[in-house]
Amino acid sequence: MATEQTGRVIVTYARGWQSLAATRSLGRRGVEVITADEVALTPASFSKYSTGTFTYPDCSKNPAEFLDKLESEIIKHKPDDPDTPYVLMPIHKETYLIAKHRERFEPHIRVPLPSIEQIEEVHNKGTLAAYAQDNGLCAPPTIFPASIEELESRADEIDLPAFVKLRESAAGVGIAKVDTREELIAYFKSLVDDYGLAPEDYPIVQQGVPGDDYCVTTLFDRGKLIACMTYRNIRQFPADKGAGVVRETVKAEKMESVCEALLGPKGWHGVAEIDFRWTGEPDDDPWLIEVNPRFWGGLTQAVESGWDYPWLLYRLAVDGRVDSPDDVSYDVKTEAPLVGLLATLQEISKSSTHSDNLKEVWKGAREEFSEGSRREGLRQLFGGLKDFVDVKGRAETVQDLFKVHKSTVNDLFSSDDPKPMLGALYPLVVFLKHGKINMELLTSESGPPTAAEESEEDS
Repeated sequence: MATEQTGRVIVTYARGWQSLAATRSLGRRGVEVITADEVALTPASFSKYSTGTFTYPDCSKNPAEFLDKLESEIIKHKPDDPDTPYVLMPIHKETYLIAKHRERFEPHIRVPLPSIEQIEEVHNKGTLAAYAQDNGLCAPPTIFPASIEELESRADEIDLPAFVKLRESAAGVGIAKVDTREELIAYFKSLVDDYGLAPEDYPIVQQGVPGDDYCVTTLFDRGKLIACMTYRNIRQFPADKGAGVVRETVKAEKMESVCEALLGPKGWHGVAEIDFRWTGEPDDDPWLIEVNPRFWGGLTQAVESGWDYPWLLYRLAVDGRVDSPDDVSYDVKTEAPLVGLLATLQEISKSSTHSDNLKEVWKGAREEFSEGSRREGLRQLFGGLKDFVDVKGRAETVQDLFKVHKSTVNDLFSSDDPKPMLGALYPLVVFLKHGKINMELLTSESGPPTAAEESEEDS
């Protein structure tokens, strides 16, 4: 049974699945949760465990306005009883700005975060890769071009396939796998142009390494590792570079020891998630890929497995110490809403030589949906899918691919807290309207498009 606790927490980035996981985790234990985001009508704000909600400006575009608004809301929601625990729990990119300006908030609320100096040492993909190279950690070969000319002269130093990565991004945004030198240079240039990058912020180029994606989740108490669990991404979307959307808990002592050695000496305080690639062979070292110095997209996987990080972090902030969890499970699978199914459908299409036929089915169904009968459009779509998957020789493949969804826990859907489903409707409407998937929306990495952006998509 959950332990009852009187306290209040402000959870930011309420659109994210991880924010919903934190809201439910704390709310089920009796903590009052106030949810906040740049936009309204988010999954976490619909949760029955959200006792209040507010919006704030975009922390990237308007940092001063964001800080002013957050400070005023923290003061507004401060408990009348000074003995009532009051904790600020940042979830996403706003974590960095809050850590940098924590002195504005700490007179009013507890802020269980590492220092901005500690964060800056590891969160930038370029900084981390350079640190790994300098300290003998097992990381993929990487180059750090400061100009297009340097990239062209050094591109042959990296074996292909390789990955071109924005230094600061999440959920597969700004990352592409390239198979040729021409693709490498073209995508690098596109990132520089699209994001208006200065030379010191140019993307890194990292050699592809074998293995599967593993995510090691941690909680540190001033350099002491308190909790640590690892999950493996069974499926990603988009494949090869996207966010993990179907996951399972695994044992991975070797990776976890690397995390302790990396963050412990820095005096890390709070949560962090570290990404690795690993072949699974005992004699192979895992490759260190990146560090997320904040909560992570697969937080539901940790909570459902017994590593209840939002609750552990809350107790650490309130009591100054916390014990490691002991009632944990390695028999848990979770998946992101909708995107896990899309990843499976993508694998089905890749395994077939008739993906063009499926594309024609989708095109016809979309035209019927937009210009004719929605019922007929759906009939064409699902009829086409049936024909697609029932072709002789594919049934076994399809069954194997869908087995992974059996008994998974969904990040969004909960029988005792169903209303957050309303917060997922917007990206679904965008998908149906435009016939394409906005991955930033589906993985909760951005807000809804502006009216101008929607007008551009319609044209």
